[in-house]
Amino acid sequence: MNKTKLALFAGAAAVVAIGVVLAIRMNPSSTSDGQGTIAKPAQITELTPFTNVASIPATVDPATIRFERLRMVDLASKTKTTTDPNCKDRQFRDPDGSNCQTVAVEARVKALEAKYSYSGPVIGSESVPGRDEFSVYFRAEEVPVGDSIDKLNREQAGSLFEVTTSRSTVQQKVIDKEHSHFCDGNYVDGNWTRTDPKCQDQVQYMTQTVPSPNLLVQVDVRHPATTATR
Repeated sequence: MNKTKLALFAGAAAVVAIGVVLAIRMNPSSTSDGQGTIAKPAQITELTPFTNVASIPATVDPATIRFERLRMVDLASKTKTTTDPNCKDRQFRDPDGSNCQTVAVEARVKALEAKYSYSGPVIGSESVPGRDEFSVYFRAEEVPVGDSIDKLNREQAGSLFEVTTSRSTVQQKVIDKEHSHFCDGNYVDGNWTRTDPKCQDQVQYMTQTVPSPNLLVQVDVRHPATTATR
């Protein structure tokens, strides 16, 4: 009987060992060192670098918008995003670790940058209002300056453009006070305490159209050198 039991145990162990080997071969991604991980292909993104509009706070006085300078710059027109297949394991061990994706610039284009400034909001009663900036970008062939960009003073360069502002409306979710019910109460030691502990606030919401919190600034070339499409 002892020999029979030993033979049975040995046979069972062999079956288990074979099953483990087959499982590992069929699931190579379970091995260490990240073997079998399928790497995602790199993603190419075409950008739209030329824009003649900018968004600034609606509290800004449009009369304070002022042209600053015109210069030639290089803008990214195409990027490539690659994903590290082993990065997720590192992030699991170190949540503050590196990003799994890396973005690299694949192509650049020449552009004319028109920079403007405006008076920003006053912070505090004794603060001196500063000036914030925004930029818009044009194709070089759109602006009739040729090779004389560096020869133009600020007034001459600014006269090439026309600035208009507009403020759109947006949909905003707000509390419907007419159809909402709020429990009575008062502040006790700085905390709001309900008069009736069993009372529950019944809050209803509605959507209404309100002015946008941002002002849209559009900069156009007064006399375009070409009708190139943006």
